[in-house]
Amino acid sequence: MSTRAAAWLRRRSDQEVLLACLAGIALGIGLFLVAPLARDLVPMHRLPTNHDFDVEAKPQGLVTPFWVVSMASFAIAVWQWRRGRRLSLGLLVAGAIALHLLALWVPPVASKDVYAYSFYGKVQTAYGANPYLSFPDQHPLDSWHPFWSWRLTGPVYGPPFLLLLRLVALVSGPSMLAWVLWMKVLLTVAELGAVALLVHTLRARAAPPGGEGGASLLSPPDPRWPVLLIGWNPMVLQAVAMSAHVDALLLLLLAAVLLAHRRGRYLAAFVLLVVLFLFKVYMGPLAALYGIWLAAGKRPAAWAGTIARLGALGAALTALAYLPFASAGTSLFGSAVDVSTHYSSGSPPNLVRRLFAAALPLGGVAPATAAGIGERAGRQLAMAAILVAFVLVARRLRAGEDPWPRIAAYLLFYLMMTPWVFYWHELPLLGIVAVVPWSLTSLGAVALSITLVPLAPAGAPVPGAALLPNAAHDLRDTSVAFLSRYGGAVAALLIGWRARRRRAQREPAERRQPHIEAINLSTRSS
Repeated sequence: MSTRAAAWLRRRSDQEVLLACLAGIALGIGLFLVAPLARDLVPMHRLPTNHDFDVEAKPQGLVTPFWVVSMASFAIAVWQWRRGRRLSLGLLVAGAIALHLLALWVPPVASKDVYAYSFYGKVQTAYGANPYLSFPDQHPLDSWHPFWSWRLTGPVYGPPFLLLLRLVALVSGPSMLAWVLWMKVLLTVAELGAVALLVHTLRARAAPPGGEGGASLLSPPDPRWPVLLIGWNPMVLQAVAMSAHVDALLLLLLAAVLLAHRRGRYLAAFVLLVVLFLFKVYMGPLAALYGIWLAAGKRPAAWAGTIARLGALGAALTALAYLPFASAGTSLFGSAVDVSTHYSSGSPPNLVRRLFAAALPLGGVAPATAAGIGERAGRQLAMAAILVAFVLVARRLRAGEDPWPRIAAYLLFYLMMTPWVFYWHELPLLGIVAVVPWSLTSLGAVALSITLVPLAPAGAPVPGAALLPNAAHDLRDTSVAFLSRYGGAVAALLIGWRARRRRAQREPAERRQPHIEAINLSTRSS
């Protein structure tokens, strides 16, 4: 079958192959998500609803066949692109627009975040409350309450996004359907705008090398690459056009950062990275690494002065952004700290946590004590590994070299090691990968964007399940989740690393061969 498939691909033109992949992505979305779920989109305006999406399983369509068909088609498209097949920019853009129009018909799937956003907006407009001092269960009689999740937790997002949500709440009025549609359209436009900026970045002339600003992107990819990587990516479609995640705005901001960097406007790029941090806290290290790169190559006193000035600028922007919500005091960061204690299913730290909880009782440790040790060890080991990665990347940043490949490597490592991660968190990484030369990081990012999406719909909570914990079963379930969500990316990185090592071993021999032949020719001539 693989031989026949390869022969079929060889006989087809670039346009036929890539358009067939586009059709496969569209078929997966239309047949397995739009067809079963589109009818659930319009009834959102019928409030109050009898459904409670924080308790019962939210309809998610046929997630598994969607993943198999759409992701396989996208993976083949990327593979064929890497083999040199190309499609015109016009057809790529038309395909991206068609996929987004199709995905907009899918109600929020595999995520309830857009409903949580509605609380943070409505609590400001309808109740005049500070969102950092509010949580959904303070308003149980609100007609939107059945949609709200995280009912005892405040927002984990920064002020710029909360102010935007306030504006959307004013425009949407009392209709939940209007809220969802506004968020879908707004964030889809942001994502497509980011793709356009990335294409423009690859077309823009780089800043001249040399001095503090020698940071041109070396050997950038084809300017059409961001359209395929992001605009055709089923993970991005599910995260933005279907589920309206804020990460589309992070992608837009990062695209603006990369354009400013490309044009040599490094201070503007740093300021935008601080704004990125003000949307989501875990983006802060990107601004820190970029600031370290700006100071790279300077003498110690000048280096410290640059870092201090950039730190002061970042602190001032942060203080100004939080000023409208200052009445919350220490609660401004309380919810973010609370959420940071959670674990995502299948994350490596969660695997470590479950391993400790299952193994330590075999040595006589009480199960509750073992669970507590695993809870702390998983998080602390992950944070230590991420800190080491940050330091290693920071030490390798050089003036006159493009910092973004190394920053992308750090971000990929963070996403693979952090205890709490979801597939939509990868959007900023895809933005960087879209404009830097292809590397192991690019391979890992593409693989992770395919595998980190849940393969099966989440079921309803099982009554009493929390009362009967079983460490062995938890370890088994977490191991399966790790293999399904991270296994593909880890395998791709290992295969790519081995291939790179083999190439590196061949290159010295290939470079020596002409020299040996020249010596032999000279010997024969004499």
